Amino acid sequence: MTADVVIIGAGFTGVSAALDLATAGLNVVVLEANEIGAGASGRNGGLACSGWRHDQKWLEARMGHEDARRLWLLAEDAKADLVARMHELHIDADWTPGQILAAHTPALMQELDDDADHMARAYGHERPGRLDKEQVAHALGTSAYLGGWRDPSAGHVHPLKLLYGLMQAALVAKANLHEYSRVIEVGSDGGKRFAKTPTGRVVADHILLCGDGYLDGIEPDVEARVLPIGSFIIATEPLPANSQILPQHDSAMDTRFVVNYWRKTAERRLIFGGGEKYTPSWPSDIESFVRRNLVKIYPELSDIQVTHAWGGALGITPTRLPYLRQVRPGLLSASGYSGQGVVLAPYFGRILAACVLSQHRDLDVLSRMPVPHFPGGRALRWPLLTAAMSWYALRDKLP
Repeated sequence: MTADVVIIGAGFTGVSAALDLATAGLNVVVLEANEIGAGASGRNGGLACSGWRHDQKWLEARMGHEDARRLWLLAEDAKADLVARMHELHIDADWTPGQILAAHTPALMQELDDDADHMARAYGHERPGRLDKEQVAHALGTSAYLGGWRDPSAGHVHPLKLLYGLMQAALVAKANLHEYSRVIEVGSDGGKRFAKTPTGRVVADHILLCGDGYLDGIEPDVEARVLPIGSFIIATEPLPANSQILPQHDSAMDTRFVVNYWRKTAERRLIFGGGEKYTPSWPSDIESFVRRNLVKIYPELSDIQVTHAWGGALGITPTRLPYLRQVRPGLLSASGYSGQGVVLAPYFGRILAACVLSQHRDLDVLSRMPVPHFPGGRALRWPLLTAAMSWYALRDKLP
């Protein structure tokens, strides 16, 4: 089989790239190892966040003010583009604006205040709404936090509805989707690139690696920088109509290194993510693993029925910044979103598509983001990361 572009992975990045490329008239083949939505794009908690995993001062110190400003504007564009695209493509993904970042220590509340001051002073960014202890307790329905900030431009979506909507639009544009087509090798042959599966191969001018945490064994450069970790979520039975949890239907996340995050669905179910695994072995009882974090924040939910519990792999990098590069001529990769993929991944798919179309939008600044190899190489990266995360877990316990 031949194509103009082969895309590996039918998640937010790959499907978004496929939509733009097929709309531009290219012959696009998407190879997905399982079914669409089987990876992080269909298993995440649906939070659509502003910015990056680090604040702007962190980025300025490592990349300079100009690059840091470009990255801020890019992240804002990504958020606006997500909302606009859902509207333009008539994707009903339960978009709900409003997100609360809750501080669990005085020092971290001070960091949030300092960051808001810096963003207003250096970037002219309108300050989000500051919440004191009483206000954050009312906004979240819990007294577990000392304060926080409410970002009205962030929010939450139903991630699988979003992914299916993008994929449907890509199929209408004549993209070709092949599920259960795991890629086991990429390479070059006679000036062309190829993606090989157990039953055949596709030859193309361009290959896009969009599998995030599911790219083991395909490309060493990406694998050295992007590590899959396990993330786990539960969904409860519908909360009572008079529940005080998230009365304005905001999404929420806290300031812990291993973040707790939650939102309410349209049916008043609570979607709660809390707890990660940095080893290949996952918990045998996901419900209990996640519930222990839930009840520290909402003790009254200790006996609530959990109707669904699931997990999946997401890609993280050593600096928690995504890795977007031209690995080699004709081979582009975007992955390692580190929990920020709902907003960034669809937009990065558009950036990959622009690069194929020789537009190279924002590739330069994104390629300068510091994303080193994990220490210890492939053999030692798991144990070294596990040791580091164990230290953070001890430091980060709920009071």
